[in-house]
Order: sequence, then C-alpha cells, then structure tokens
Amino acid sequence: MRNKIIGTFAVLLLMAGLLIFNYPTISTLYNQLHQGTVMAEYDEGLAKMEQEELDAYRQEAVEYNERLAGSGAVIQDAFTQGDAGEDPEYAGILDMEESGVMGAVEIPGINVYLPIYHGTSADVLNIGAGHLMGTSVPVGGESTHSVLTGHRGLPTAELFTDLDQVREGDVFYIHILKETLAYRVYDIETVLPEQVDSLSIQEGRDLVTLVTCTPYGINSHRLLIHAERTDYDGAQDSQTAAMRESLWQWLLSQKTFLLSVGLIVIMLIYGIIRFIRRIRTNSRKKKEEANQ
Repeated sequence: MRNKIIGTFAVLLLMAGLLIFNYPTISTLYNQLHQGTVMAEYDEGLAKMEQEELDAYRQEAVEYNERLAGSGAVIQDAFTQGDAGEDPEYAGILDMEESGVMGAVEIPGINVYLPIYHGTSADVLNIGAGHLMGTSVPVGGESTHSVLTGHRGLPTAELFTDLDQVREGDVFYIHILKETLAYRVYDIETVLPEQVDSLSIQEGRDLVTLVTCTPYGINSHRLLIHAERTDYDGAQDSQTAAMRESLWQWLLSQKTFLLSVGLIVIMLIYGIIRFIRRIRTNSRKKKEEANQ
C-alpha cells in the first residue's frame, strides 16, 4: 500500500512539474485562444453590417488620415504614449463594436495573428498589437503611415517576441473592414526610443511600420520593421482560416510543450490501464472466493 501511495505521489508531482515548466506556453495558448474569440466577435459584427455602414467607417478613417497628414502631428515613442481615450475623436475611428479593436495584423513568417487596438497603453500591449496614436489608421491609401506596436518576452503572451526574425522581402497582412491589405518589408532598423523621424508620413507612399523593444530583455532601443503596400495575391482565403493556421503553426513549433503533453497522456493511459486491471483482478478474486 505504501509503495502505491509513493508511486501515485511521484506521478502527480511529475505532472505538476511538467505543467509548471510549460506555464509560459500554456498561458500563451490561452491568450491566443482569447485573441481568436475577440477577432471572431469582431468578424461577426462586421458580417451584420450593410456595405453602406462599412463604407461610412472607411470614409471616416480616410478623412481622419487626410487631416493627420496635413496637421504635422507629433509622434511619440510608442511605449511612453498615453491612453487612446484621451482623444475621443481618435478613439471613435474604426471602433465598430466599441471594443477598441480596429482590425488584425497577420505576420505569417512568425505565426502571428493579433487584434489591433486603439493606442499603446499598457493594458492594450498586454493583449494585442497597439496602433500608435498620431499615425495613420491602417486603412491604406497614399500618404499614409500606420505604426503598430507590440511587446516582446511577456511570460503570458508571445505577441511580437519573434519580430526580429522578420526579414526584408517578407509580406504581412492587415485585415480591416472585410478587406486584406498586403505589405512587403523593405527596411529594418534599430533606433533609440526618441528617434521617430522614420515613422513620419512620406508623400505618396502607403506604409506600415511594426515596432517592438530590443534587445530582448533589455529594451533600450526600438526595432522598426518598415513595409510598403504591395498587391494582395489572395493567399489568405479568410481571416478565420488565417487565424487558425497561425495558431496551428505556432502550436506545432512548441516541441517541449507537445512532448510534455504526450508524456502526460501516456501516464494517464498507463494509469487507466492499471486501474482497469486492478478492478478486473479484484472482481476475479471475489468470484473465486465466492465459488470456494
């Protein structure tokens, strides 16, 4: 009896250790599923809208960008900017579901699919990509430059952790108002937080820049991934399919987690088999005793 208790305790201890060891991956998986729920609700809201409503939201965003281009707006470091709610006009642009979600950014090369929220507050950057207030909202068009920001190295979510793996020539996508906009990376640079000149609007160009902190864990500089609008080849069948593919590819890359899950499943199956055998053995003994 004592050996059984020790054996059971050892198995439970091992399983607990595996769960603790894989906490970052489990937490990231939870957050990705949550992000998927957010985007599913966003897509459902869009599906219920008439084309006239979508056109009105787009026109409002285009007009906002035009005013921004002519105003010479001051751009700040994304990680020191305040809450988007401080500017009611900005907070209402592309806020179809009043959830703060503008759309989504998909980076196939690093299996990222994230909702884009208004502003770059701490709350926003803990759960998705933040749009830098003072830059163009991401609906595309000439003389626009949208800046999207994400954290690296959070224990509960990967977000832009692998952004340093993006290379020139890579393509990423902005999903917004039932449309998909494609952007091809043309330049990558590392700058100090206050060096924001390259985030300004450039006449006649349609640009998006992805921003995160670097070096990893030190965060003294900013990694800027500059991209320009390119033709969309229809590679993504739907936003939902793209989101699922990104999650699936990310999950397949978590080899330690998959190995741990496999080990836990094997232990559970072994335990169930032993339990069933014990029941059968006890049942057989009782029958033998009853026949004596």
